[in-house]
Amino acid sequence: MAYPTTVFDGVTPNRDAGQRKSPNWQDWNVVIRELIATQTRVDNNETGKDDVALDSVGILATVPGLSVVEKGDGAMHKTVITFDGVELDTTDGAVPATDGMWGTLLLYTFPVGHIFITASHAVFPLGDLVATVGGGGGLSDTADLELGVGSVAAANASAFGLNAGTEEDLIAGLDVDLVAGASDAIESVAQVVATAYDGTAAALTANLNLRTLDDADAGVLPDILVVSGVLTLIWTSIGDN
Repeated sequence: MAYPTTVFDGVTPNRDAGQRKSPNWQDWNVVIRELIATQTRVDNNETGKDDVALDSVGILATVPGLSVVEKGDGAMHKTVITFDGVELDTTDGAVPATDGMWGTLLLYTFPVGHIFITASHAVFPLGDLVATVGGGGGLSDTADLELGVGSVAAANASAFGLNAGTEEDLIAGLDVDLVAGASDAIESVAQVVATAYDGTAAALTANLNLRTLDDADAGVLPDILVVSGVLTLIWTSIGDN
């Protein structure tokens, strides 16, 4: 049975003519079927994701180990992105003495329009950021690096660390220290600085960005940082132009 589009008014189409003071068995059948349909809708939406156009959500990038759970309604969304051994490729800077090793990975594309992000949180458990090559050929086994989420993908730059701007505006850069090639602490940050983004000409994106903090933190070989953790974004779409 389809979800009811109108409220049951106590009268079935095939009900006998005349007035009754209480519903008959046909009326109760309709009530029961509508209750079943309502309960089915509730069960199907246990994650809080509605199915109408106003409640559209973004698109998760197709990346091995990356998954998303969407919660919310037409007013507010909670996007929970899980990293399970996600690989972030890193490249040494063009001029190693001045350009840090860097990497970027598209995570999520929001719906086209003005997006208002009210809060965000990221957590990467102890030991869940791991350099694959390590040993100083790629990332040093004791590398210090900055890891954040930005509305713009990182690129080669004459800098060490992220740019304190669009490379880390969704999640402020975490100062990650590697010991024996793995993160030596729980890396976590929460921010509640509400910000509006104009995604009307091009949809807003969330990008995982990395850059080392010193030339000694990486050699010249490419590396892979294996990432496990959770990113949470609280946001709403406030319309398109």
